[in-house]
Amino acid sequence: MFLGFAAAMIGMMLVSFNSGQVTNAKMRAMNAADAAAYSGALWQARTLNFQAYMNRAMVVNEVTIAQSVSLRSWVDYMARFISNINLITEFIPYAGEVTTAISRVLDEVDEVMQRTLPPFEQASRALAHVEHDAQLAFNLDGPASAVDVAIDIARKNGAEVSRGGYALFATNAIEWVKFTETYTSANAPAGTSGDGRKRMRAVTLNSRDGFSQSREWNWNLVIAKVDKQGGTDLVDYDAWKGLDSAAICTGIFKCPWVAVGWGGAQAYNPNQVTGIGTHGNSGDWGRVDGRLARIEANTSAQASALPFAFSDYRDLQVLDTARTAQQKIPFAVEVIIPNTKIPTANSAFHAKAAMTDGTTIDHDPQYAATGSGVYGLAEACVSFERPVGAARADGGVERPSLFNPYWRAALATLSRRSRIEVGVTKGLPPVDAFFGGTGSCG
Repeated sequence: MFLGFAAAMIGMMLVSFNSGQVTNAKMRAMNAADAAAYSGALWQARTLNFQAYMNRAMVVNEVTIAQSVSLRSWVDYMARFISNINLITEFIPYAGEVTTAISRVLDEVDEVMQRTLPPFEQASRALAHVEHDAQLAFNLDGPASAVDVAIDIARKNGAEVSRGGYALFATNAIEWVKFTETYTSANAPAGTSGDGRKRMRAVTLNSRDGFSQSREWNWNLVIAKVDKQGGTDLVDYDAWKGLDSAAICTGIFKCPWVAVGWGGAQAYNPNQVTGIGTHGNSGDWGRVDGRLARIEANTSAQASALPFAFSDYRDLQVLDTARTAQQKIPFAVEVIIPNTKIPTANSAFHAKAAMTDGTTIDHDPQYAATGSGVYGLAEACVSFERPVGAARADGGVERPSLFNPYWRAALATLSRRSRIEVGVTKGLPPVDAFFGGTGSCG
């Protein structure tokens, strides 16, 4: 009786020990899956944020060109303005000496700027293309690096990626490829037409400083009117063009405008442009001073060739605010801890004791085929969200895009598709096709 009782107690102890070890392994597998899924999604979020930073850097480079062209145009205008003023004041004692000296200095400054600033404009445009190339490289590497990170994190947590996990990696890569797009002059966002770079152009124009946008003012005096007009604009996608001019009208009523100063500059690719942009307000560029400014901007001394055209850029494929589900990226991982790595009594003492059906102790159970073990399935989600406490100053809701680096990763509930995919690799019936939700990643 004692031996029988002892055998029963030993069997129960083995079952408890094995059950505890398997439960512990299951928890480790789930933790490994969560860590791997989150880490892979975090890498993808950082890749999207990198591309957003590159878009912002490209905008900065284009705005730098606009500022440089603005400065060249304004200095050219000031040199001409003082030179014209000096034609009158040079005959006035003392005043003529001052204006003559100022005119000489401005002429020298203008000459230096027209010679030294264009190389910086060319470097800025070249750097914008390098930044776009970096976007392409990081986007292409995104899925592979995310997989490497997930595999490494799973192994550091004592698990391996399962066959179903590798199948999920392929699905993750497809979702990644479908998420963003390179927009070019011939590739516009879905549902739109024309040049696909129009959004980058609009963001760039809205990012200009006040001096670049508009350099306009006017004085309405009793006996005269002075009108200054000027600004810098991106004419189509071909040239940054700056124009500055001023005219005076003497008389109370209608009178002819007399040009007192004009200047212009442009940085172009591939050809110089003769047209003008909005330059803040419309301005009267058909007036005599405006025509002179336009001629000045087209001279070889004021126009510099850029090495590349206005750059392509990357953004989301789906820009429709009503389709928020398509503005997230799921990243699912399944891991396995093989039964050979679970330290149960079976492996330590060759005592095969298990409760196979939940009620009966089987002292010689038949285990599944080689490669079985404890699985863990997890899914993370990459989505766009401004940081807590960093709401927009205007109170508006910012939509997902690759112009702000607010992409983040978070664990999500499992999707039906992920459960079906890993079930198929195990030969299980697709029960999840009929039950379960779509998951919190949409």
